[in-house]
Amino acid sequence: MKKLLLLLVLCSFQTYAQYFEAKILMNDGQIKESIAKLPSNKLLDGNIEFKSNSKGEIQKLSHDDVSQILYTSKTGSQFLFENNYAVHLYKSFGKEYKTTKKNKHWMLLIHANPSLKEYSLAQRYKLNKKGVMTSITDGNSFWSTIYFLLKRPNEDDASIVSGKGFTNGMVRKAMAIYFDDNPEFVKRIEDKEFKKSNVKDVADAYAKYYE
Repeated sequence: MKKLLLLLVLCSFQTYAQYFEAKILMNDGQIKESIAKLPSNKLLDGNIEFKSNSKGEIQKLSHDDVSQILYTSKTGSQFLFENNYAVHLYKSFGKEYKTTKKNKHWMLLIHANPSLKEYSLAQRYKLNKKGVMTSITDGNSFWSTIYFLLKRPNEDDASIVSGKGFTNGMVRKAMAIYFDDNPEFVKRIEDKEFKKSNVKDVADAYAKYYE
């Protein structure tokens, strides 16, 4: 009996631990302050689950109705998720392509400057007790990697410029398409000035042109 009670207590704690302090921005501008589960891009996760408090009833919001969610961990760390369309940039047989994904996806803001926002896009996300956020992806179809995206203040969609498993050539081609407004900067990219893994450096170097 004691083991059963302990198991029930642990299950209850684990369920509560999935909820974090959150400010949910709706598409109509309304803000809901609550505790909520992290967003997910998994196929069957179509809702944001939230409660008014730890003992409150579970409520659900459609992803389509939510614009942003700001989470605060117990350690005080904050994480902003935005619900954006993702644009896939690639070059094939000398022709450039910009293909927008059909559905919006939850993206984690990981860096920003006055000219660009950088996001991480994964299948799901995990926030541990130390306040560290992790992007997690299972290996299937579109979710075979974790993507990194850029978005200007005047853009509605975020563009994929890099990802785990991308070759240097793939990254340079995508970035050349995205930064086609600045030929000088494109030349720096094509001259291999930047490493594929550091999108932050690319974003900050681009921003210096517009200071």
